[in-house]
Amino acid sequence: MGGFLAFLLSRATGFSAFAILEAGYLILSLTGLALVFGCAMRDLAGNPARARYRLIFLLALPLALAGARAIPILQDAVAVGRLTLGLITHGGLVFYGGALAGLAAMALGCRLSRLSPWPLLDAVCLYAPLGHAFGRLGCFFGGCCFGAPTDSPLGVCFPAGSPAFLQHRSLGLLPDGAVASLPVHPSQLYETVGNLLLFAALALYSRQAAPLPPGRLAACSLAGYAVLRFSLEYWRGDAIRGVYFGLSTSQYVALAVLLAALAAVVLPRRNTA
Repeated sequence: MGGFLAFLLSRATGFSAFAILEAGYLILSLTGLALVFGCAMRDLAGNPARARYRLIFLLALPLALAGARAIPILQDAVAVGRLTLGLITHGGLVFYGGALAGLAAMALGCRLSRLSPWPLLDAVCLYAPLGHAFGRLGCFFGGCCFGAPTDSPLGVCFPAGSPAFLQHRSLGLLPDGAVASLPVHPSQLYETVGNLLLFAALALYSRQAAPLPPGRLAACSLAGYAVLRFSLEYWRGDAIRGVYFGLSTSQYVALAVLLAALAAVVLPRRNTA
């Protein structure tokens, strides 16, 4: 487990175990992002606008980061009843917000540059599940996005100080002197596997004999992940993600994305350029 490895490394190096966990999360997340970027640019190698698509991708990254912060800020503001500077400057990131903001920024950048957005969006969405799998591995080693308590043989315990441990202790679920959380679903690993399967399905679909309509691969990727995320949320146990009227924030987003993606596939597009 990431916590145990971080403990050993902290003893060997003198660095904080939590600093090592955060570094591992950052490295894996950046690895996933670099993989998406590199593979998408490789697929666009024969496109005469490849250099401009590359620039648009890179310029969209700050907006993607802002989108990843937007959902936590909104959740925290709703929870306390007001928006403060502290809520804006402190808090976590949400993949869904970052991914959708990044894709929207890329689409806008292409339109402003008088380019079709579909070559870039299709390429990025093809490899996004593969890159996201690395990000979820980072979540597992960092201990965030943990699952609900379980008696399943698949359950894992996170060490003292981890988000799961702190939540369980605050709820009075742990005995005095506990050094680990309750066994929880490794929801991060579930999503890693789901993302890899989604990538495999998209890769096979993209290699069919007949060329796919522009935007079809992006729509299928978004729809597939929406189904995956909506389902996996039932195994999540971190209260920080926000649950309203029986559904989590990400489930509401997933439903909206699924409907939009299905509409894009089913409804004829007047202009595919």
